[in-house]
Amino acid sequence: MSADTKRLLIDCYNKNKEVIFFFLAIVVACIVYYAPLPETISLGDKTATLTHQGRITMTLLSFAIVLWVTEATSFAVTALLAMTLMPLLGATEGLEVVRDGNVVALHGAADGLSEMIKIGFGNNLIFFFLGVFLLTGAFIKSGLGERLVLLILRVVGAGTRMVVLGFLVMGTVLSMWVTDMAVSALMTPLGVALLKSSNIKPLKSNFGRALMIACCWGGVFGGIGTPAGCGPNPIAMEYLRKLAGIDLSFVDWMKIGVPASLILVPVGWLVLILLFPPEMKRLPFEQDEIKHRLEKKGPLSKAEWVTVSVFALVITLWVGGDFIESITGGSVMLSMEMVALMGGLVFFLPGIGIMTWEEAEPLMNWDAIVLVMASLALGLMMYKTGAARWLSWILLGNITAFSPVIQIALVIAAVMFMKLFLASNTVTGIIVIPLLITLANDLGLDAWFLVAPAAFTASLGIILLTQSPTNIIPYTSGYFSVKDFALSGIVMTVIMIVLLTLVISVIGPLMGIYHF
Repeated sequence: MSADTKRLLIDCYNKNKEVIFFFLAIVVACIVYYAPLPETISLGDKTATLTHQGRITMTLLSFAIVLWVTEATSFAVTALLAMTLMPLLGATEGLEVVRDGNVVALHGAADGLSEMIKIGFGNNLIFFFLGVFLLTGAFIKSGLGERLVLLILRVVGAGTRMVVLGFLVMGTVLSMWVTDMAVSALMTPLGVALLKSSNIKPLKSNFGRALMIACCWGGVFGGIGTPAGCGPNPIAMEYLRKLAGIDLSFVDWMKIGVPASLILVPVGWLVLILLFPPEMKRLPFEQDEIKHRLEKKGPLSKAEWVTVSVFALVITLWVGGDFIESITGGSVMLSMEMVALMGGLVFFLPGIGIMTWEEAEPLMNWDAIVLVMASLALGLMMYKTGAARWLSWILLGNITAFSPVIQIALVIAAVMFMKLFLASNTVTGIIVIPLLITLANDLGLDAWFLVAPAAFTASLGIILLTQSPTNIIPYTSGYFSVKDFALSGIVMTVIMIVLLTLVISVIGPLMGIYHF
């Protein structure tokens, strides 16, 4: 084949790759639909049947997965398309739902779509995400984020190893309360400014590599700490509530999430320092320079004071919600959705005015909100049609043959493998969590015991840059290569499987959250 022919084929592929991937998704969907799959699976004295509705649901989920992996369309468009096609192709036909206290069967595409919209976009989680994005916007716009990073640099000093640790710690702590992508967007320019002021060139410095990868990892590590940290967290809580009857509070999540998050920091720091030993011991500036930059910012502005106060109040109400409910005899019940939304709305009130709605709109990740709400409906359909039960028995039906610790490790390893192909934390959680809850219910296991490792791992994609926008933002600085990121990510991923297995298998029983 001549060079001109190869070039022509490559150009044709680049211009039409989205169309090619779309037709590939259709081909995969057809294969799944017509594949000679066993209709009934036995597990002990129980059976799981793949119904016609379940096969349609699996077909459309396969279609969506190909589009998500190839990014032929946006994540949100793919979720909405699959959600719309399900009732049109008959996935909802005959399913029983409760309406006005009565059990009724769904009939027709319009009836099915109405139910899917209700269980997806009618969910309270939409207000939680709106509130979190508003809180994140105020945190960035007020200038509080930049001040906090300067403060941590003042504490850790000019030693290069301690600076890397400082960035990891700050990113992890911030990401527990604001979105990980926002943390990455905040830390990256500050890290780049620090490197440039030290005359460190892109791809020429181990310290530059370690610092900018730390800007990725901090946001990722902190995301598993609280329900507010990352998209899969509240989704997991909602699935547990609806499918397993387990109503986790904000603090219940933190009991495992915070230890799991914090243990990754020192280990991640050691991995970065050992793989990329800094070529200099100290940065070429003194503490006086950091002090001068802080003095130049002056005392906390009104906007920063308001932001600090609102964040403190929101966190207090999130953490103390159960206590407030108990001392008021249940007359005051503050859901995490209500607290998040009210906290975000404070910034728009007259006399406060941290930002206008026009300023907040670009900071709102509407794609993520649409993806979450539409995909919630897809995940619940997997459960309602019985497809989740059938598929979970196929994939993990023999998990009880292993010890509980090995079960946790297997779930973590499986989800981390899936993260290589699914670039969205939310998508990964939506696919995996209903399967695990179904399996736990059937095997008599504690659903939170299986969901916890999957929910945490769903947001820990640090091998490929494409696994999360959190990774891509620091990469654009040019201080580390794809190979640098993959090498450190592979090493850390192997370690994370061990660390998260230990945390979940030890902390859960100690806290009385679940028992083996």
